[in-house]
Amino acid sequence: MTQTMTVVPQYDPIPPRRPFWVAPLIAVVLLAAGAFATVRIGTWAGETVRPEAGSTLPAGLPVSLEIPSGSTARNIGALLEDAGVIVSSVEFVDEVAVRDLNAALKAGSYELTTGMGIDAVLGELVRGPSGGETFRLTVIEGLWIDEVIASLARQTEYTEEELIEPLLSGTVTSTLMPDSMAGDRLSQWEGLLFPDTYEFFADAPVDTIVGTLVSTMEDRVAAVDWSRLESLGFVDDPATASNEAIYDALIVASLFEAEAKLDEDRELISSVIYNRLEIGQGLNIDAALVYAKGERGVPLAADREIDSLYNTYRYAGLVPTPISTIRRASLEAAADPAATEFYYYVVVDFDGRHGFSATLDEHNAKVAKARAEGVI
Repeated sequence: MTQTMTVVPQYDPIPPRRPFWVAPLIAVVLLAAGAFATVRIGTWAGETVRPEAGSTLPAGLPVSLEIPSGSTARNIGALLEDAGVIVSSVEFVDEVAVRDLNAALKAGSYELTTGMGIDAVLGELVRGPSGGETFRLTVIEGLWIDEVIASLARQTEYTEEELIEPLLSGTVTSTLMPDSMAGDRLSQWEGLLFPDTYEFFADAPVDTIVGTLVSTMEDRVAAVDWSRLESLGFVDDPATASNEAIYDALIVASLFEAEAKLDEDRELISSVIYNRLEIGQGLNIDAALVYAKGERGVPLAADREIDSLYNTYRYAGLVPTPISTIRRASLEAAADPAATEFYYYVVVDFDGRHGFSATLDEHNAKVAKARAEGVI
């Protein structure tokens, strides 16, 4: 990053959004899309037993449970708790995260029992049901939305046009998309599909596949603590975190998703972005310049003249949308950046580690050293 100027934006295919520090904030509840399931709990004294609010079922009752294709850990936990298989869906989701089993849970029909507990049910869900052909697909971090669609088309039997249709028709929606972004452009979905490995039934409809990536992003965002948004200048009311404010934080997360090669650098690069936004200094992020150019590769000096609001060498402030898919570590770093006085960073070794500086002179010295060593 180097120090540059600020000019007034003129035009971009996506209209500029009002600055987050003056935008009126509209409170919204972040709700994960719920999965539907049919639960049949075995008989007790000749009658079908179903859990009621606040009740506890006897342990050992048979439970037939259908885990829908594309269900998230949060969806599954809610189904298990409602059926009396586990006591707490929150503990279930936490345990799945700790064991890194999100991608290992399999959809299908299960014969479980009430009160069997989290350890036992995780064993069943990882082992999978008997019968029911499924397939897996993977979406990686840092992809542009058109690259996400192309990847899904390669991994499924659906065409790119079929995969785009639910997003543009309104069949699939996202609570993370601000009202000001509503429209029929694919670019408005940038950064709103979560990168992960998913399992679906072989006959999963296209809206289920695309909708699962969208609802999973909602789940991941809802699981992050956004309470620092007020102190970061993103929200006026500390009791709320609107979708406008969180959307701005998603933009920040996407900006360093491609920049940070090591997890240890994420919170530090996040702090640089916030520090620059606070004083109105241009962000000068190469990943955004590559996005503005629309071609992967190392940007050239001449590219800094591209007239696009995604060219952070030319225009100050946040870009109009996220610029890629965003992993959970980047979401957390955007919500809780390190407290630093850094305004500059540059890659300083071949592992991708960055060096951070508070002054331009310090930064220039690091740049010169990195160039001399052939790192950049």
